Amino acid sequence: MSTTRYSPSTSAADTERYIRGKEDERGVAITCDVPGGPGAFARRAQALTQNTKRNVEALHYRQSFSDEEFDPKNPEDVQRVNDLGYQLAKRMHPDSDCLVVTHTDGRGGKAHNHVLVVNHNNRTGKALSDYRTFHDRKAGSQRGVQSVNDELMREHGLSVVKTLEYAPKDWELRREDFAEGGLDREMGDRMSAALADPRATDKAGLEAVIEDQNQQLGDDGDRVPRMRLRTAVSKRGKNVGRETWTLYIEDRRGESGRAERRKRTSALSADFTPEGAQAFLDYHQQQEEQEHERSAREAEAAERAERIAAAARQCRDDGDLELDPRRRRGAEREDRPADRGAEEARGLREGHGRGDEQADRPGVDLADVRQHVAADRECREQAERDREHARRVRAESRREATECRLAELDRRGAEESRGYSLGD
Repeated sequence: MSTTRYSPSTSAADTERYIRGKEDERGVAITCDVPGGPGAFARRAQALTQNTKRNVEALHYRQSFSDEEFDPKNPEDVQRVNDLGYQLAKRMHPDSDCLVVTHTDGRGGKAHNHVLVVNHNNRTGKALSDYRTFHDRKAGSQRGVQSVNDELMREHGLSVVKTLEYAPKDWELRREDFAEGGLDREMGDRMSAALADPRATDKAGLEAVIEDQNQQLGDDGDRVPRMRLRTAVSKRGKNVGRETWTLYIEDRRGESGRAERRKRTSALSADFTPEGAQAFLDYHQQQEEQEHERSAREAEAAERAERIAAAARQCRDDGDLELDPRRRRGAEREDRPADRGAEEARGLREGHGRGDEQADRPGVDLADVRQHVAADRECREQAERDREHARRVRAESRREATECRLAELDRRGAEESRGYSLGD
């Protein structure tokens, strides 16, 4: 299942830079009709529109997918999402150049496409007029982007949304409504980046990320304008008693006529309200808890494996100690002079059946011999028991390791089947 959004872009360069990332790091899969790497698409869009009266340089679509159909952690699924985005662009505008950038860093970590289409038909030379609404237009034959997207999903055996409702825009499309280079767009971009930071697991973490941003340098080499988040509680109106957020940013250019430009977060994007931001915070908190659980399980498994290995080494060492006396006795017999051995053997034969009066005569003590024989037999039996115990320990170690792997696979399967209830 996938949903779509549309917004016009008056600056293809700014939009391309945003969806690619400053270091071209955001796209996990990219398809572009214009060769030349980052920036080439925007340069072509500008070249085709600069001598016209067109204010819109590119059409910006976003195509969002459910993680129940495409796993954002599976490279093959991510590439298929990117392919579907390219097919959607060509179905709507087959004679125009397009750029498709796939992200997995949005709310909930779900895969989604940013589709940019140059506002120029290469065949006719005219601006694009179709597929610039969400719904089909009631008057005329122009269709909305969601309708053609649903057709594409059905052709590929994917589900479609049951009710076509135009949801409030999030910042990735809402930003096009604010002037490029203005403080409002900068506040939105920085707030969006802060919410996407894994450290933002609660409001305090979000504020800490914003404070870290204040220490960064801008493209001009100067420190970025200082921004802060202020919390208040509405005292009147329909939102009385509800928490509200307001962003303040240093106004060095005098846009607002004050030292700081302020903007209620709800006026920028629904994502930036306390309710909208909570989805991002909860997602990062879940990821952090899962990482802690995974680390704890790995540490526990490593500790258990070490205990088993230590027990196996101890059993092996104990078995060697039991066998050593026999080997030492064998070595002692080899070291004894041959004539002494012959003398003991002769004494054993001669002393057989002696009486008590002859007990002090030279010979071999039969009780001592029987003691040595019994000790040897016990040593061999103990060594066999030790070897059997070591085999059991190794088998138990392999069994526990297999159970750990199966448990991990079951956990991952459960997470994939359950998914996250967060939006894109």
